[in-house]
Amino acid sequence: MITDNMPYREKELQEYLITTHMLCLLVMISSLVLSNKFFIPAQIYPIINLRFFVGVGLIALGIVFILKTRKDFLLDDINTISLTKATYLSFPLVITLVTLLAVDNSIDDIEIILLLPVLVAASMAGKTGGLVMSTLCTFVLVLYNTFTAGHTNIYQAIEAHLLFIGMLYVMGWLVGGLTNLEANHHKHLNQSLRSLKEEIASREKAEEQLKVLSCAVEQSPAMVVIADTGGRIQYVNNSFTHITGYSLQDVDGKEIVEFLGDRINNLEQLSEIIKTGGEWKEEIISKKENGEYYWENVCLSSLRDSGGRITHILKFAEDITGEKQMEKEMANLDRLNLVGEMAAGIGHEIRNPMTTVRGFLQILSAKEDCLRYKEYYDLMIQELDRANSIISEYLSLAKDRPVNYKMQNITAIVEAMAPLMNADAVNSDKIIILDLQEVPDLLLDEKEIRQLLLNLVRNGLEAMQPKGRLIIKTSIDKDEEVVLSVKDQGCGIAPEALNKIGTPFFTTKEEGTGLGLAVCFSIAARHNAAIKIDTGTGGTTFSVVFKQGASSSKEQGRPHWARIIDYEKTSH
Repeated sequence: MITDNMPYREKELQEYLITTHMLCLLVMISSLVLSNKFFIPAQIYPIINLRFFVGVGLIALGIVFILKTRKDFLLDDINTISLTKATYLSFPLVITLVTLLAVDNSIDDIEIILLLPVLVAASMAGKTGGLVMSTLCTFVLVLYNTFTAGHTNIYQAIEAHLLFIGMLYVMGWLVGGLTNLEANHHKHLNQSLRSLKEEIASREKAEEQLKVLSCAVEQSPAMVVIADTGGRIQYVNNSFTHITGYSLQDVDGKEIVEFLGDRINNLEQLSEIIKTGGEWKEEIISKKENGEYYWENVCLSSLRDSGGRITHILKFAEDITGEKQMEKEMANLDRLNLVGEMAAGIGHEIRNPMTTVRGFLQILSAKEDCLRYKEYYDLMIQELDRANSIISEYLSLAKDRPVNYKMQNITAIVEAMAPLMNADAVNSDKIIILDLQEVPDLLLDEKEIRQLLLNLVRNGLEAMQPKGRLIIKTSIDKDEEVVLSVKDQGCGIAPEALNKIGTPFFTTKEEGTGLGLAVCFSIAARHNAAIKIDTGTGGTTFSVVFKQGASSSKEQGRPHWARIIDYEKTSH
C-alpha cells in the first residue's frame, strides 16, 4: 500500500495513520454489532436495516479514500492543513458521529469513542489540531447528551461530563505536544541532513578540484618544487624527477638553494628575495643527478595563506637546454652565413689572378734558363694549388650556392666511395670497416654528400694512430630517421674545443684549415639534417641524422637546428 520511493520515516508514520483509521472503522463496526438496535423487525426490512447500509457505505468510502489519497499525504509540516489532511482529520469524527447515532444508549460509556478523533487529530496536526478536535468533540458530546440523556440544558450536560471533557483536552494537548516535538525534531533533522548533504557535496567538489589541481601539477611539463619556509624541500613533481633524475626521496628535506645553481648561495639570501620582491626569475645552469648540466628558466615565489602569511616556497622551472643549444646553433649558422657571403663576394675575385700567376709560373718553369729554379717554381705552384683548395672549400659555405637534389640512397653513395676512402686508409696504415644497412631513399645532392662523407672520413683517419679502425655505418634510428655515422678510435675532442667545432677556421690540427667540418655543417644544414657528436677518450662518432621526407629544397629554406653535441667523459 505504501510507495517504495517515500522516505522510511514518512512510510512508517503513514502506515501508522492508516492503521489508526482502520481501527476507527473496526470500532464503528464493533459498536454497530454490539448495539441492540442493529436489526429492526423482519416485517419492515427482512434482511438488515438502513443503518447497516449507511455503515457499510461509509466503511467502503473510507477505505477507498485512504487508498486513493495515500500518495498525496505528506507529513513534513504539521502546521499546514491541506484538503487531504482535513479530510483525514474529519474522517474519524464522522465515523464517531455515525457510531454514536447508530448505537444510541445501548452500550455503556459509548462516549469514550470520542477519544479517537482527538488522538488522530493530535497525532496529525499537533497541539493545535488536538485542541481544536477536543473542542469539536466536546461540542458533539454536549449535544448528544442534551438530546439523549435528558439534560435540561447545556450546562448540565457539561457538568455531567466535565471530567471526560478535561480528559479530551489533556489528551489533545499531551499527544499534540509530543507530535509537535517529534515534528520539530524531524524538521531539525531534515535541516541538518540537508546541511550535511550540502557540506558533503561541497567537500566532494573541493576534493575533485583538489584532485584536478594535483594532477595538473603532477603532470605539468614544467618542474615544480615546493619547500617549507625553512627552505627544506617537501614535494617535487614527475617532470622534476624525469629531467633531473632526482626522486622525492632523494631531495626530501634538502635545502632548495642546492638546486638553484650559483645565483643564490644561502637560505638568507633566498628569504630576503621572497620577502621583498615576492618573485625571482632567472635563467640558471643546474646539475642533474648524473652530473650533467642543463639550463633552466626559474621562477621563485611564495605561497601565502588567507591571512597573507608565507607558508611555503614555490619553484617553477622549465628546461630550456634545447633553446640554449638552438641559440648556439643559430649563432654558428650566422657565422657560417657570414663566411658564405664573404666567400661568394671575394672567392672568384681571388681565384682569377691566382690562375694567371699559376699559368706564368708553369711557363717559366719550362724555360731552359729557369730550370735551375724549377724546385722553387714547383713549390709556388703547390702553394697556389693549396690556396685554391682552401678557396674552393670556402666557397662551399655559401648558402646560396646551386644544388642538385635527387632521390638518392645514402648506402649506395657510401659503397661507391669505398675504394677512394680505402685508398686513403691504406696510405695512412689504417682500416675502414663498413656496416651498411638498407635505408630508404632521400632527396640528396650526391656531390655534397660525397664531400661531407669524405671530410668526416679524412678527419677520422687523421685523428687515429696507425692500425686504427674507422667504422662507417648507415642505419635507421628509433625515430625512423636515416643516420650516417663515422666512428674513429682517436683520443676524442677536448670539452673546451667541442663547442667551437664547425666554426670556420677553427682547427686542432697543425696543418688544418678549419673549414672541413664547417663545410660539413653547412651541407647538413642545406639537407635539413643534424650532426650529432658523441666523443670521449675512446674515440669520436659523428652522426648525420636525416629526417625522412624532409630533406631541404630551395623552397624549404635554412633549418632552425643543425647539430646536437653530447660529451661523454667515459671511454667508448
